Amino acid sequence: MKQVQLIKIIVQELQQRKLVIALLLACLLSALAVVQMSHLNRQLTIQQDLNYQQRDQLDTEWRNLLLEQRALAEHSRVEEIARQQLNMQRPTGDRDITVKLQ
Repeated sequence: MKQVQLIKIIVQELQQRKLVIALLLACLLSALAVVQMSHLNRQLTIQQDLNYQQRDQLDTEWRNLLLEQRALAEHSRVEEIARQQLNMQRPTGDRDITVKLQ
């Protein structure tokens, strides 16, 4: 008998305090959402830092490739390879050929 009365009292108290319980649940859900968003923010910040590092590395590599391309395309180097590997020579005046368009 006392258990039944105790249960009735508990149910009555819960019904009277619906707003308080709802606000408590809302606070708990809000706190969990803040924790989740903080965690996601940290993960995104870490990923952003990694992306910046990768960007800087790729930028350095690109600059080195540009320097290498300029060095390989230098006129004196091309002329030297043409002479040594392909046995090419600069034409003399009597070997020049002029093409005239009509």
